[in-house]
Formats: sequence, C-alpha cells, structure tokens
Amino acid sequence: MTSELRSWFLRNVFEATERQLGAAAVATLRTRLPPRLSPNASLDRLRASAALDAVPLDEGEEILLALDSVLGDGSGKLLESIGADLAARVLSQGGGVARAGDLFGTVARLQAFLEHPFVDVPLVFELKKTAAGFSLTLGVTGHSRATRALRHLAIGAIVAAERFAREAGADNLKIYAENIGDRSNISARYLVTEEYVTEEAQPPTRRPPPMRAPVPSLSEEVARILRTSAPPRRPSDANQDAARGPESSRTRASSAPPRPTVSSRPELDDDLPESSTLPRGTGSSTARLPAVKKPDGTDRG
Repeated sequence: MTSELRSWFLRNVFEATERQLGAAAVATLRTRLPPRLSPNASLDRLRASAALDAVPLDEGEEILLALDSVLGDGSGKLLESIGADLAARVLSQGGGVARAGDLFGTVARLQAFLEHPFVDVPLVFELKKTAAGFSLTLGVTGHSRATRALRHLAIGAIVAAERFAREAGADNLKIYAENIGDRSNISARYLVTEEYVTEEAQPPTRRPPPMRAPVPSLSEEVARILRTSAPPRRPSDANQDAARGPESSRTRASSAPPRPTVSSRPELDDDLPESSTLPRGTGSSTARLPAVKKPDGTDRG
C-alpha cells in the first residue's frame, strides 16, 4: 500500500501561493524543481485532476518543502501563511467548525482539515488542554519530512482559528513548536496564569544587569581629596611627635620659642677684659688673678 497526498490539496496550496505571491512565483517554482516533480507542480494540471487523484507522498512532501525554500526563506513562514489562508476559508464556510470564544474547541474541529489530504497513512493528532492554553502532538507516521511540512500548516491553522474564536480576557497568542522524528509538539499559550506571568517577567535567556560600583557622596569625595593633597610628613617629625606626650605637646605649642643654649663653662679669655688677661709664666701650671683692693685701701689676696 502506497502512502499518497491528495492532488486537490496541492492545488489549494498552489492557489494560495498564487494569491499571496503572484502567478509568476508559481511558474518560477516549477522551473526550479527536478523533472520528476515538475508535472505535479503544474497548477493547470492540478486544476484538471479528479477529486480522488493523488500523488505519491514522498513527492508531495518534497514539493511542499521546495515551495517554502524556493519562494520563501526556508523557515516555514510561507507554509504557515498558506496554512492560515486555507484554514480561514474552511472556518468562514460555517458548519459549526468555528466556535466563538473557544479556541481549543475550534482547533479540535480542524483535525479533519489536517488529516483529509493524506491517503493510506496514519496521522497522529493528540490535543490536550493546559493551564496556559493547549498542546498539540501531530505527525505523519514514518514520514519526518511530511511531519515537518504538516507542522507549519498546522501552526497557520491555529493562527486562523484564534482570529475566529478569540477568547475574552486572553493574552496574545504565542506558539512554540519542535520536531522529534516523525512527531511535532506544538504548544499554544494565550491564557494568563501565575506561572506564565513569572516566565514572561523573567525569561531564562535574559542576562542579569551588570553590577555597578557604589558612587561616593560629595562630602566623602572632598575629604578624600583633602587627605591626598596634604604635604607628606618627614620621618623625624613623626618620631618626635611619638616621643612627646600629649600634655607636653600642648605646652610647647603654646609657649614662646626656646632660648639659645648657654655653655656652663665660659672661656676665661673671652669673658675677661683684654687688659686683665694673665700672662702664663714659664713652668707655672697655675695662673693667679690680679689683686683687688678693698674699700679701705688694703689688698685682698
């Protein structure tokens, strides 16, 4: 049994591409594809196909991924836009698919929209509610490339569903997705919870602000400048201040400048008058002073 992709689904994809990028873009895609894929990329041929016609799944998934890489940037944004376009057309037709104020229920009703294009291949679609919204696990069993294309189409469908079923008091819709083999995990957050607010306030990838050194006050800065601008003291001054007591330092500071030092043994020749200088006799070791007369006229020996 061969897994296939419906031809009408490829036709819808190419018509959505033509509405967004123009007919010239679709023609350019066909020239960029390998020869084995170009016949299934002809919009005229796809429009002429019957309702039950299909193409091999490996060729169909390759065409979808080539469309995104050739006409887009390869990130899946173009397929998401196409998925939103196709899902909006389904939701606008009525039939109870869109439920106002119930995004979870609306996405659940889009399961047929995502499953119907695949033939003879099991499709995983597991939708669960979460505190912040819902999680969706989907995939094309055994086909990782088809799962990757389906992931982008499903994200676009969720975006379209949110426009039709916006819930009161809901936050902006945020979608996170990752692929693991042939499974894709999609998480949609739009309900405000305490955990959600904490994660938004402190994202794990944000770096902490740099630490800044404290800025000194103006008075501290002036005191520091005065300390650094004072003239340095000599070591001798420091030793003298240490030897002096606090009381003697205060006394010396308030007293008059010290008097010059007087010798306790003056030189005789300098203190006596020149006429009184005694001649030194030969062989005499002692000099005698001249006699001084008393008031009565006698000599004082």
